[in-house]
Amino acid sequence: MLTQDDIVVMAREGDMIDYLVWRHYGRLDVLPLVLQHNRALARLSARDMLRLPQGTPVRMPVLADAPQLPVVRLWS
Repeated sequence: MLTQDDIVVMAREGDMIDYLVWRHYGRLDVLPLVLQHNRALARLSARDMLRLPQGTPVRMPVLADAPQLPVVRLWS
């Protein structure tokens, strides 16, 4: 599922980790994987974990699989 290359995304003031994951991948099922690649985030205070300080680097692993986007039906 992973390749060796990671992309580093810099947080804007107040970004939340799940928002960064959604913005980068367009899905949230990879959030646990991103957290595994960013063990340094565990050293942040609880307040800073909820709202990341500006410039916080977050490593986004490159995925080998295609995104699994949900099917949305507007009409039956």
